[in-house]
This record gives sequence, structure tokens and C-alpha cells, in this order.
Amino acid sequence: MKRGSIPPYLGLAEAFDLVRAIYEQGGGQASSDLLSRLTGNSSSSSSFIKKAGVLKLYGLVSEQSGEFVLTELGCAIAAPVSEDAGSVAKKTAFLSVPAFTKLFDRHKGKLLPADEFLKNILEQDIGVPRELASDWVKSFKESAKAAGLLYSRADGKIQILETPSFETDRQTSRTDSQDTAHSQQSVAVLTEALPKGSPLSGSTQIQPLGASGNNTRFELSDGRVAEFSIPFGINVNDAKRLKGYLKGLEFIIDSAIVGEEDPPS
Repeated sequence: MKRGSIPPYLGLAEAFDLVRAIYEQGGGQASSDLLSRLTGNSSSSSSFIKKAGVLKLYGLVSEQSGEFVLTELGCAIAAPVSEDAGSVAKKTAFLSVPAFTKLFDRHKGKLLPADEFLKNILEQDIGVPRELASDWVKSFKESAKAAGLLYSRADGKIQILETPSFETDRQTSRTDSQDTAHSQQSVAVLTEALPKGSPLSGSTQIQPLGASGNNTRFELSDGRVAEFSIPFGINVNDAKRLKGYLKGLEFIIDSAIVGEEDPPS
């Protein structure tokens, strides 16, 4: 396929996360080894090469003597000097993708069309292959949201903003706080449910490991650990499947008990 016909391999939100990690862990630059660890891909893999290429496409990094160095735009996102500077930088990165720019210029200040119309526009006016139109629509919407350019109105419709909305970041911050509180509440419930006298009860060995879900870590004997991770926002079908998996885990745990339980250590 011709250059630019495939949507960016890396979403804009994930690219922003990588830029912040490069700033925090590498002081604004990363060797191939560091970027490999941050992306989770071997530096010789095609995934690594594509992700590094997309960071360059967004204008967030440049490659200098084998090092990936944050550009001025990347620094403005990783460590903005003001809320306005960070938002403008995100919009600039978003508009670095030509297809995104064309859709944005056509609909800025207007309501976001339905996916079927966006796909037709991408195919007919921008030249995106029909089989990739759905992927482009998804990429455009996710990236526009990451740049603060989508606004959910009270009537349920979505508007494409000309100027990034600070409210997007505030809503995200509130959501993160709510998720953290939810995780802490879940841990408290788990701790309360432990049998009295259990070596884990009343201890701090059950810990929420993040705000994206109930990520719980149990410290066992001999320094070993057991970890369980359940993301927030699961649907009914996922919840039913998880209950089935937990039954299987219960069987595995029960099979480890031979005769009387081991006395608490």
C-alpha cells in the first residue's frame, strides 16, 4: 500500500504516554534499549520500528546519533509550562497526520458525523483504501479525544472543537480519582472478607497496584506473591466469564490443600 494509507501504528494517547516516560526516565532522550523497555518491544522488531516511526510522524521525537530525543513539541507535552501550551502541543501532534488534518478542517466546530459518513469521506475525498476506512475512523476519534478536540454535549452528540478543551483533562483527572477510590474500597472489602486469624487478615499485604482496575497483590510465604487484576468498567458478559474463571482458580487452590491446612507461618 502507498505511504500514508495505513493509520498510525501507535495511538496518540499511547504516544503521549511514551513521551512522558522518555522525559521522566531518560531526561528527555532514550537509547534504543530504554525505548525498547518502554514500548515492550525488542529494538530489532518490526513493532519497535513502527512505534519509533510514529513518534517521529507525530513530531514528538527526532533520532540523533542512535538516540531518540524529544523535540520541542515532545517536551511541551511531557512537561508543559502551562495548560495552554500543553493543549496546543497536543493539537499540533494530532494535525501532523494529513488524514486527521483533512477531517478536522472539514468538520471543526461542527458535529462529528456518523461512522458510515466518515468512512465514505475518508475513502472518496482522502483516498483511504475502503478496507482500512473503519480503522482510520477509530484512529481519528481516539486521537482527537487524546488531543482534547472532541466534546460530548449534553444531548449525547459529539462536537469537533477548534480549540482543545481543558475540561477533557479535568474529567480524566476526576475519573482517575474515582477509580483510585474504587480500588481502595475493593481492597478494604477483600481484607474484611478474610477469615479471622488468617495470616493475611488485618495486614497491609493486599494492595491496589493501580487506578485502572482492582489490581491486587497477595504476599505469600517464602517471598512469593499471587496477583489478580480486574479492570474497571467490565460488562455483564465479561463479569460472568470472570466468575467462571474464578471457579477454576478455586479448584486449583483447593487442590493444593492436602489434609489439614498448613499452620500460619
